Amino acid sequence: MAATVLFWILLAVAVIILALLLALYLIPVTVSTVADCRRESALATATVAWGIVGGRVRVGDGVGVLEVLLAGRPVVTRDLEKIATGAPEPPKEKKAEERGPALSLSDYIEAASDLWPHLKRVLEAVYRSLYLETLRGNVTLGLDSPADTGAIYGYCTAARYALRPVEAIDFVMTPVFNERVFAGTFILKMQIRRPLLILVAVVRTLWQKPVRQRLRQLSGRGAPGA
Repeated sequence: MAATVLFWILLAVAVIILALLLALYLIPVTVSTVADCRRESALATATVAWGIVGGRVRVGDGVGVLEVLLAGRPVVTRDLEKIATGAPEPPKEKKAEERGPALSLSDYIEAASDLWPHLKRVLEAVYRSLYLETLRGNVTLGLDSPADTGAIYGYCTAARYALRPVEAIDFVMTPVFNERVFAGTFILKMQIRRPLLILVAVVRTLWQKPVRQRLRQLSGRGAPGA
């Protein structure tokens, strides 16, 4: 009887793990950002969602809010200022964690050189998973110098025509030569497809002992070969 119960428990765990892995492979992570700047106010919203679960940050007019989303609806809301200032200070009498000797610039350069081939594979996995849906900008710009305004307008126009074949990208700038002004909107929507492949690349990288040793060295908790 006990063996049967254990079997069904292990089977249920295996099914849940396989379902989670399949979801991580098939369901993309959606990232969207909307920023709106006006003469009187500015508002920015950034949202990250995976399936029905997500998070959203809204900042503007001195107000910052972090929201946990479920099926697109906020279920938990926290004030960013309270989160930033509400963390209790560590006890002063607590003994600080022992750290190794301070690293020199050459140590950081050497560690970065050793880690770069592994980090490159992770970045390649991230790059292959990225899919840009929309990148839109509409800006009204006026600087103190009309010549500077005209120069930036020329660069933006050239870039816009160069990127015209890419339908997902569009940027429009309206120059103003008689006053100083900055206003506009910015919209970014993108997907991280097959996030499981990124997790696999990260795990494979951290699984290697030289990488872990280098990371411990950079954190001050160890040294190469330790």
